[in-house]
Amino acid sequence: MTIPNAVDLSSIIGRIVAALRQEQGASQATLAGRMSWDRSLLSRIEAGRNTANIDNLFELEEVFMADGLIEGHGDLLALCSRVVHEAKRRGLRPVVGRTEKPEGEESVETATLDRIVARIVDDWLVALRAEPEPEPEPPRKRRR
Repeated sequence: MTIPNAVDLSSIIGRIVAALRQEQGASQATLAGRMSWDRSLLSRIEAGRNTANIDNLFELEEVFMADGLIEGHGDLLALCSRVVHEAKRRGLRPVVGRTEKPEGEESVETATLDRIVARIVDDWLVALRAEPEPEPEPPRKRRR
């Protein structure tokens, strides 16, 4: 079934994982090796052809936390939630399950999703790496 303007959640998660892996400067083989996965599993998750299960997400978060790309468990889902919100704002329809696309064609939805993910992951990383603002000093009492 073809759903206009649909993007599946597996594609969203996959694109987030790919963006974070690229931020590490790691190849699929390198990242997969750190988790004792076959590279093809990571490739299928990044492409949205496989749905990452909770165990996969946990392992990915462990590696991304070790590399300082996320702060804790649940951050991949937080990123996914931000992408879903922005995708909806732009008129895309996040759906569960793969959507049919014409064979060999890159859709407008895919290109838009790539831009959304890139911007949200970039904003996430900038905020994560930002120096915390120092707390303001309490006002001093004036002496008379």
